[in-house]
Amino acid sequence: MPTVRTATPEDVPQILKLIDDVFAEYGCVLDAENEDTYLLNPGPYFRERGGEFWVVEEAGQIIATVGVLLHEDAGELKCLYVRRAYRQQGWGRRLSELMLDYARRAGKRRIILWTDTRFRDAHRLYRKMGFTQRGTRELHDSNNTVEYGFELDLSGAGQPRQAE
Repeated sequence: MPTVRTATPEDVPQILKLIDDVFAEYGCVLDAENEDTYLLNPGPYFRERGGEFWVVEEAGQIIATVGVLLHEDAGELKCLYVRRAYRQQGWGRRLSELMLDYARRAGKRRIILWTDTRFRDAHRLYRKMGFTQRGTRELHDSNNTVEYGFELDLSGAGQPRQAE
């Protein structure tokens, strides 16, 4: 049975492998050494910024991740990745709800996120949860990433919709 827990330093190799595997599905490569350095020590990185980083573990293997950073005016969803074999089982939604609850308890009134335009399944999940798409940005990184921005109002309006 998979369990959700906060990330430890020992999880880093598996976290990097999971994200690299997901990136590879889209023809991309994870470059944690140069572009996503926070992934080399995600637990402390997120906690130092008021947030948290969680993993889902089953039989000693990391199968999913999610993080939340806390900013002055919002929470920011980061690193929602689910291993292919575990998709369509509700892990993306469960981890997103965990992150939303954390942000609400911290008094945040909205959640923002940026997601690669290639991650269409993630976009569907965010829309089902009540997120509104807001803008795009180019990262000018090694994967030529273009991202969509999404936002969710946590103050009452724009509550998540039920699963379809």
